[in-house]
Amino acid sequence: MLVTHKIQVYRQNQLQQASPIELVVLLYDKAITRLGDAARLVQEGRLADKAKAICHAVDIITELHAVLDKDRGGEIAAKLDQLYTYMVQQLTVANYENDPKPMAEVARLLEELQQGWKGLAQQMAGGAQPPAGYVKPGVPMRQLNSVG
Repeated sequence: MLVTHKIQVYRQNQLQQASPIELVVLLYDKAITRLGDAARLVQEGRLADKAKAICHAVDIITELHAVLDKDRGGEIAAKLDQLYTYMVQQLTVANYENDPKPMAEVARLLEELQQGWKGLAQQMAGGAQPPAGYVKPGVPMRQLNSVG
């Protein structure tokens, strides 16, 4: 029990010290993990647990969608808006049909986005300024509490 508490405190400290871009990377990671869990749960026949895993991934994607700054984000924010909408639609189908293929497709898309955000984080670590409009102030804290 004490070890679990220490791990939770450590994770919370990590989240509090992370930049908004690092938090987005963590959210992508958690959504990808939950989609992998969901695909495995379909194979195991644990459909209620599969639904929870997909719902968690959808919640994360919805939060990422909600914090897009469409006013300042230009074409990139518009494309992300469309992509996040598509992802949620695909996961709705996957959940209804118990089909791991749309889960894998969305996970692949999230991995590609995550790589882009990781690259941006590395650029910023090297002194580059963050691009305007990618993330509004106030990163999706509801989902960050479930990262890890």
